[in-house]
Amino acid sequence: MVTRAKKPDAPRNALIISGGAPNATLIAGALVAFHELGLEFDVISTAGAGALLGLMYCAPKNGDPVATLIGLKEMGIADPLYDQFPVNYKVFNKPGAMADLYRRALGLNPFIQQLMNWQATDPVSQFVKDSAELVLATACPSDLTAESLGLCAHLPFAEQVIDFAAIPAIAPEFYVNAFNLRTQHMEDFGKAQLTAKHLQAALSFPFLYPPTEIDDGLYIEGAALDCLNFKSLLSHHADLEEIVVLDILGAEELLRPPRDLYDAWVMSILTPLIEIARDDLKLFIAEHMEKYPKLNCVHPVPLIEGIPAEELPDVFDWSRSNLERLFDVGYESAAGYARRELAHLQR
Repeated sequence: MVTRAKKPDAPRNALIISGGAPNATLIAGALVAFHELGLEFDVISTAGAGALLGLMYCAPKNGDPVATLIGLKEMGIADPLYDQFPVNYKVFNKPGAMADLYRRALGLNPFIQQLMNWQATDPVSQFVKDSAELVLATACPSDLTAESLGLCAHLPFAEQVIDFAAIPAIAPEFYVNAFNLRTQHMEDFGKAQLTAKHLQAALSFPFLYPPTEIDDGLYIEGAALDCLNFKSLLSHHADLEEIVVLDILGAEELLRPPRDLYDAWVMSILTPLIEIARDDLKLFIAEHMEKYPKLNCVHPVPLIEGIPAEELPDVFDWSRSNLERLFDVGYESAAGYARRELAHLQR
């Protein structure tokens, strides 16, 4: 924690939720802990996968943020399958018009929908369910070519878990960043304008997903360039007194040798993001915090410290066991830190 002096009254505060899709359940667990402890924030600023998590937290489709965030564990792949085929076919879908038609047809099939909604709670049923989904994903057609602008279709389930119509009425100010390739500027989408298309733009990580066109802009994921978005946040709210940061990417302990060619590709994406996030936080605290006289405290919640050293190499795995473990670690780490340092934010 970096601090100057605490005020006796409730401060104007913000929550920053960084990018990093594989660690989504770590931050989901932290958000559940904050919710259960009654922490409230005046502003929530998000980047990349943090945008999805923040909206699930503030505007869940079913009205229950805890159940919605816990549901992210279902993104995981049964361990025996993931050991043999370490790709998350639930999150990374084939692109193209034919693939879209195929998925729509599956959505009209009641048997398939029953399978997708099946709450598999034991290892055997999880293996059966995930094996069936692997078969369906493999059978999906695609028109991916060398001229395609991204490997995957955009996130398929956002509108199933987020109530976009409810976003303008949520209590905190809410921002999602995305980089406009045409203007060469980072932009923030506020809660009054946020739609499924804006979230898609915020998740359009280069090469994985094609850029997203909105009006005259062409957008890629903001977290690809700025994982924490400090400067933009404070340009909107220079009166903030405290900032709470949920970030795992800024931890250099996550850098490791790759296991194979696929893992090397994953690490090639994550390595620069880890360096960007780590440096952004250090630079902001060391050089820019004094520019904002009302800002007296930045709280980097130490989520990564709850992960045993021997488990760090598996942090970016999409296996069910890892996503469940990360959720529990995120919950316990954030709850402990909140009780020690953030009790004054309870309202």
